[in-house]
This record gives sequence, C-alpha cells and structure tokens, in this order.
Amino acid sequence: MSWVVAFAVVVAFALAMEAVGRTVDRARFLWGYPDSGHPALAGAWVGTLVTASGQRLGMLMDIELAPLDRGHRRHAPLFRTRRSRWLEGRVLVCTIPGGIRRFEADGKPYDTDAASRFHLAMSPADSVPPDGLSPSHIQARWSGGDAVDLAVSLYMRKGKGAITSTADPDTGHDQQVTLKRGTEAQFNSLCSR
Repeated sequence: MSWVVAFAVVVAFALAMEAVGRTVDRARFLWGYPDSGHPALAGAWVGTLVTASGQRLGMLMDIELAPLDRGHRRHAPLFRTRRSRWLEGRVLVCTIPGGIRRFEADGKPYDTDAASRFHLAMSPADSVPPDGLSPSHIQARWSGGDAVDLAVSLYMRKGKGAITSTADPDTGHDQQVTLKRGTEAQFNSLCSR
C-alpha cells in the first residue's frame, strides 16, 4: 500500500512541476501567448509579397510558441532553453490568383525577451509539392505591433528540383514584404482575386 502512496506523490509532484513550468513560461514570454493581454507575435499574419520580377504572391504566416515539452522525450522541462523548440507553425503561399502551397515552419527568436528578430525555416507540408516560387527561410523583424517585416528567401520548385540563381531577380536575393495581422479567410480572399 505504501508504494501506491509513494507513486501518487511522485505523479502529483510531476504534474505540479509541469504546471509551474507552464506558468513561468507564460510570464517570461508574453509575446508567445495571444491571450496574455500584451502584443503577441503568435498568430496569423497576411500580406502580398511582390517579387523583384513583379510576381505577386499571397502569404499567410501562422506561428506560435512551441509547447514546452515539444522535442523532449522523457519529460517536459521547467524552463525553455536554447535547446528547446521555440517557434512553429505554417506558411501558406499562393500566386494571385492561384493555387495554395503549404509549408511547415519552425525557428527561433534571436531576442527571446521580445522576439523582435526571429528566423523561420520552411519545408513543404504536401507530399508532392507543387511547382512554383516557394519560401525556404524567413528573417523577420517585429516591433511589437500589428505588422511584421520579412526578408523571404525563395526558390523555384520544378518537379523534384529546387532551383536558385544569383542571376534570377526572384531567387537570387531575399524578397521584402510586410505582413499585417490577419486571418486565413483574408488570405483566401487575397488568393482568389
């Protein structure tokens, strides 16, 4: 009977520590929680990227602070560290008008206190990614407001190939865009015009 009590105490302690970790995380990284009452980086951002050659791409970036236990096999850590997973989400891109390409995104803020600068890496979410201009990574700046400035590195997807060229105005240099807070419905409307 005493082993049952001991097991219950260990489980209760582990659950309490996990709750403490979540509470501390919410207090430290207000920018990662949309319901914190402070400006949050987490959420959906929408806008139109106009490439150097004039192509118009609708873009939705939907990111969140990764759960504390993401990437940890044994237990949830009490505190987010450099080894922790930080940002995750998705990026949707469409030609205007045109089909939607889906990407999974993950990255880290350079500045964990305010997330004023961060980067994201993208990978196709579809098993057979469609041809066209696609983002590979993003460098971003956010001042805590309702806009985020991105420098987007693009490549041309053709079949199984990913093509970039310094001579290509769209893939040779990062493309600049400012996204505003938005919704997926706004993104879909943008893609259909």
